[in-house]
Amino acid sequence: MQDDFDDLDDSAEEEGYGRRRSHAKMKRESAELLELGRELVLLPQERLDRLALPEQVAEAVRLGRTISAHGALKRQIKYIGKLLRQIDADPIRSALDDMKSDSAVAARRQHRIEQWRDRLIAEGDEAVNALAGEFPGADRQLFRKLVRGAREEREQAKPPRHARQLFQEIRHLLADAAAAPE
Repeated sequence: MQDDFDDLDDSAEEEGYGRRRSHAKMKRESAELLELGRELVLLPQERLDRLALPEQVAEAVRLGRTISAHGALKRQIKYIGKLLRQIDADPIRSALDDMKSDSAVAARRQHRIEQWRDRLIAEGDEAVNALAGEFPGADRQLFRKLVRGAREEREQAKPPRHARQLFQEIRHLLADAAAAPE
């Protein structure tokens, strides 16, 4: 027995109706577009500006960002979802995914810098030598000076000026290493 919701008989296909989507699939797609609309409304403005949104969708998102009442915002997001159903939302979805992956890469880079900074402060010269071994362009003398200063700041409970400078130097070192051709 064929499911009436999944398939049409041959006469319906000949008339140009094609295959129907199941109700569950339509609901799932609608929910995904609502979530996409919610993400667009919550997206920081500078990231939103980078997306090539159709004018009607962009205007609805701009309006949604100004709404503070919960019920009104929910209605506006539903409206954005309706607009997204009328267009091909795949380019918008893929652009958002690219932004998310860029953020994840930046977060991993940030964690790596923090790990190096913490290791340098904890281990001292041994870690400076390890850093110089991994990144031959590292200025050992500068890193040793910054590590000493950061340790003194910690011991004396002073503001972490040297630790911040150490962080900046590690960030520049990693950026230079990433930009250098292999």
